[in-house]
Amino acid sequence: MRSYAIKYIVVFSLLISVFGCVEPFDIETENLESALVIEATITNEYKKQEIKLSRTYALGDEGPNPESGAQVKVVNLSGDLYQFQEEEPGVYRSSQEFSAENNSSSYQLEVITSDGKTYASEPVKLDASSEIMEMDIVKSIQPINGVEKEGLALTVNSGENDSKFYRYTYQETYEFRSLYRIPFKFILENGVIDTAPKTEEEYLCYVTRDSESIIISSSSNIVNEAVSDFPVRFLSKENPAISYRYSLLVKQYSLSREAYTFYEVLNELSGSESLFSQNQPGFVNGNVFSVDNPNEKVLGYFSVSAVDSHRVFFNFTDFYDRTERPPYPYNCTITRPEYPVLLNAVENDAVSLISQANGGADSEGMGPYRVVPKPCVDCRVFGVNVKPDFWED
Repeated sequence: MRSYAIKYIVVFSLLISVFGCVEPFDIETENLESALVIEATITNEYKKQEIKLSRTYALGDEGPNPESGAQVKVVNLSGDLYQFQEEEPGVYRSSQEFSAENNSSSYQLEVITSDGKTYASEPVKLDASSEIMEMDIVKSIQPINGVEKEGLALTVNSGENDSKFYRYTYQETYEFRSLYRIPFKFILENGVIDTAPKTEEEYLCYVTRDSESIIISSSSNIVNEAVSDFPVRFLSKENPAISYRYSLLVKQYSLSREAYTFYEVLNELSGSESLFSQNQPGFVNGNVFSVDNPNEKVLGYFSVSAVDSHRVFFNFTDFYDRTERPPYPYNCTITRPEYPVLLNAVENDAVSLISQANGGADSEGMGPYRVVPKPCVDCRVFGVNVKPDFWED
């Protein structure tokens, strides 16, 4: 589970109950305190499950503070015990692969931090299924920052008689092509600039990004209990990610009503214009708590979810003419810096070669080479030059 949800509540949140329906609530101001943040979802996928622990951080800090040195385990109340080991700071993965079983006994999370404090979750059962029946890509117009934008909506249809509540995450991967395809590069020999043929791919790369927002849906008011044409991702026609070939991997997680309500409140907070105002401190109560001190505030939610995934591919030209491609996402003005300036730029790997300059000074300058900023020629600034194993051309 990513930290997209928690990053909103670790700075400012609300003290509410998430069980049952959402009722109106009052916001009370209080000082930010160091609270444990638990991000934990185990699924019916047979894999090493992952749990993240961190501490709250103040607005303006770089990010969550990993909680290291904890003892973490998940207990199946039938008697099974799954130990977790810290593999990265604050990231704990199960020592063995396992999957949550449907309609089995409840699962409970237990955490003992390095200072000896004990935390736990309410018992949670996996009592729903999750199936993505279909994913579609359709032209759509949607508001982005208050402005109507034309683009592509990637929608999901769930199976009937599955869970009534879902959370979605996605991972997008797309081709990124440099603005210029140049076969030569700068090299330095004894402090002197020279050129040489390239030996690595710099024109075509692949960029992968994970979702960071809260994406939830509910079919509780639908007769057949199926989510239909739910928009998981909207891509503006101007988004450089769809310039060539694009792929989206969507995961659909079943949620309990209580978990859905928890994420719904976070979603409302994250969309609030006053989210970062000085009047928004507090906490969102989940289903995790301190065993030692019932008054201690703990953030997060422990979920047991059924999950299904689906991947789609498309090309920009499947929907638009190639002449309508989005503009390149970087200022690539060609210049001819004088030699001392060029030498410094090459030493700092800040520019890439376009061509050798001919003749005297012109509007680009008077240096010996025509250059552009490195991101205009080397796609590795944005992604990697190795094609992913799942990629389909």
